[in-house]
Amino acid sequence: MGATLRGRDATRSVPDGRFLFLRIGDISQDGTFDQAGLVSIEPNESINETLILKSGDVLFPNRGTRTTALTFPGSKEPTIAGSQFFILRSDSKLVWADYLSWFLRSEVAHQYFAGRRKGSYVQIIQRKDLAELEMPLPSLADQHKIVEIAHLAQQERILSERLAELNWQFSNQQLLQSAKKFS
Repeated sequence: MGATLRGRDATRSVPDGRFLFLRIGDISQDGTFDQAGLVSIEPNESINETLILKSGDVLFPNRGTRTTALTFPGSKEPTIAGSQFFILRSDSKLVWADYLSWFLRSEVAHQYFAGRRKGSYVQIIQRKDLAELEMPLPSLADQHKIVEIAHLAQQERILSERLAELNWQFSNQQLLQSAKKFS
């Protein structure tokens, strides 16, 4: 679990704070974030070294209804995540962190967690629910291929959406020019 910081000012932005603080809203549904957008904080208590994020840590929210995951890329500044995250440190000889993140964002995982969330106002996922999730485990080489294809598919989706927008704009410009000819 991420860091539990107590007190009203525990996570308030402090320009010269010693730690960057990653919140659930900092991660997009597709597992990306803008590290420059993280706030600096100065906790009012000591931080356990195990809570400082390492490159390759997988962050998975344990509250809310979003099923997203992020492989932390590392940072020059010490970074901590809030208690609303599970911090997963995988055995790199068995599972590649980016593959784990990809699988946790998959529709299979989304459906699995949708049936296990508890709570009526703030829904939570328990640690045992995460531990009981069955994940296919191909070879590391195949895990890399799967993640690369998923990344390319994501880029294709973004480009397709951009192309559709440009086509729409072009069509509207052509129609406006045609309308001017007829007037």
